[in-house]
Amino acid sequence: MRRLARIGLGLAALLALGGCGMVPAGVASTPSQLLYMRMTMRGAVDENAYYLFVINTAANSSEGPEVIAANTSYLGNGLATGYYTHYVMYHQGIFELYRDEPAQQGVTPPAPTALGQPWAYDDSNAASGTLTCTLDTSVLKPSTTSAALQQIELNFITDNEIVLPGAAPSVPRQSDGLGPDGTTFLVVQLENGIVINNNGIAVAGGLFGGVPLSPAYDITDFNVTVESGS
Repeated sequence: MRRLARIGLGLAALLALGGCGMVPAGVASTPSQLLYMRMTMRGAVDENAYYLFVINTAANSSEGPEVIAANTSYLGNGLATGYYTHYVMYHQGIFELYRDEPAQQGVTPPAPTALGQPWAYDDSNAASGTLTCTLDTSVLKPSTTSAALQQIELNFITDNEIVLPGAAPSVPRQSDGLGPDGTTFLVVQLENGIVINNNGIAVAGGLFGGVPLSPAYDITDFNVTVESGS
């Protein structure tokens, strides 16, 4: 994976948000608004696991992305449940943005649509448990002619493996999200200058199905920042 320094108007914003990250090759335009997201685990990132920045753009603050409960019989797409429209997945050293919707029992949803890599991303601190990515918020709009988004719902989710309906996990399932049971999503107003820190929402020593989470999947800290890209 190439590590590229962003040169131009967006560099100052990225530096202010925690350091210069990796930027996809060929990206030339400067976004009008950036959504920076960081999650930190208690231990080193497991490169074979799945780390998700899960977003709902439907702007319904009572609904949002959640962890698939340990005791549920229906595992859907094996990633997340609740309500969401997009996610960034980190797996085996690659960040990828998808447009998607959670699977529903008895309904065959459309396949997720890959939208490419985030505007910026960084796994240089994966050994110490930290992953970051930055999105151009315009890519989350339903169409280029849609009005700018005002709000999203956001959760950080880890999965040690993807288990689909009818399959058995090869190892005990491990999954974490925000809050004590992974269902505490953030309501983020997309206004420049917004900063959301942990403040006790994510704590070390989480459980999944009554079993202690392994350090690689136990989310202990996060940050969300909305900034102008210009």
